[in-house]
Amino acid sequence: MPIGRFSKSCRLSIKALRHYDEQELLKPAYVDPETGFRYYARNQARDAVMIGMLRSLGIPVATIGTLLQSKGEQLRDLLAHERDRIASELAKRQQALHSIERIAREGDLTPYDIAIRDEPAYTVVKKSCTTTSERMIGDGAALIYAVIGELQVAGLPLLDPVMCINEDPDGEDRIVVHACVGIGAPYRGCNQAEIVEIPGGPVVWLTHHGAYEELGLAYHALFAWAQEHGHEQAAAMREIYRNDPAEVSVDELITEVILPIQLQ
Repeated sequence: MPIGRFSKSCRLSIKALRHYDEQELLKPAYVDPETGFRYYARNQARDAVMIGMLRSLGIPVATIGTLLQSKGEQLRDLLAHERDRIASELAKRQQALHSIERIAREGDLTPYDIAIRDEPAYTVVKKSCTTTSERMIGDGAALIYAVIGELQVAGLPLLDPVMCINEDPDGEDRIVVHACVGIGAPYRGCNQAEIVEIPGGPVVWLTHHGAYEELGLAYHALFAWAQEHGHEQAAAMREIYRNDPAEVSVDELITEVILPIQLQ
């Protein structure tokens, strides 16, 4: 069949068929050497229709060739990977939607009151992990509860702050997160966590009300404010959690977001 008739029969545009040819995903059965016209065999229709279906599901062209050749466990594994990728993208888009709605409600791109204060030094019990921006909230929460559990087993009181210190991401989106909970003397019984001193000093800070997934707005607001006022970042960002997500609704969550700075 010439490309026009094949295009109609498979419900793929001629442009798409040419693209799949260039990507060596669906080569024509024959190309006229004089005219360059492409011709397709009827037994290529199934692959063409399956390509169209997979593209409609958001599967990348680079993955479709392998899927077409896969069956059984390999096919299930490949589709599971694509499912997880799309779920991650959907979560990011959902977060973006909530952030846009928040900005629209406030009528301000940086809907926070931002100020400078002198932050005290803290002695804390700390656990750390390397994570990604997608997993940071869940991994940070798990670390916080692990630290709290260790303090409870040791019979030590929980003091302020309950905090995560989030290092800047590296080139591969890896983020080191330090979960910290305040501790008072005597410092004993914490076998799996470090006891460290978090230095004090000047910080730019704000209070975020609501979901942790929208904290990116707060980060950008602090960075913008600090640069506008001529202050350079001195240490990693901190999040101090003023209430427990197990005890309040998402809308009632209170988080202080803190950027240590060098005063100019």
